[in-house]
Amino acid sequence: MARKTAYVGNPDGALSLIELAQVRADRLTGTTRAMLAAMRAQFLSALGRTDDALSEVARADEHFAARNPDEDPAWMCYYDHAEHLGSTGKALIPVALARKRIELAAPRIRQAIQLQADNYPRSRTFSRTRLATLTMQLGDPRTAAAHGMQAVTDATHFHSQRIRDELTSLAAAATPHRRITEVAELRHTITALPELEAIP
Repeated sequence: MARKTAYVGNPDGALSLIELAQVRADRLTGTTRAMLAAMRAQFLSALGRTDDALSEVARADEHFAARNPDEDPAWMCYYDHAEHLGSTGKALIPVALARKRIELAAPRIRQAIQLQADNYPRSRTFSRTRLATLTMQLGDPRTAAAHGMQAVTDATHFHSQRIRDELTSLAAAATPHRRITEVAELRHTITALPELEAIP
């Protein structure tokens, strides 16, 4: 519910929902606490509370380091090291942009991509797109374009409006660099993607 609330543009409402879920954190496993803290960090950073987001990511890391996967409920099986890095990396993107320090977020996302492999192709596509967008904004546009083209290739396997929205953000971030051949090709490839219909 919190993710959906954030997706429709209400990070403050999403933050309230996460904080409600954390009220009885003592009953939760370390992995679940790490996941909730990573989500809270995302909503804090979306609200511009960068210092709080950094603190919450550190808290998420502590919970994850202390976790015992044998205690986790079955539905938490997806939250492995790759997912943790991807989730906390996403939380740190607004922090990196605000402070103009790509190294605050990019290494986590890069490592998440390496660990996600073929088991979680959708998560890997999100991570690649976010890394491309961040690199386009704060790093080398040609490197960003290479990441972006791989993300577009991956995205063709999914009927996902969320992935399409991330690619649209990438195309927008690429606009200032559109005179670079690789970037222009990336923007053209994204805009040429067919429209999605009947998104589930």
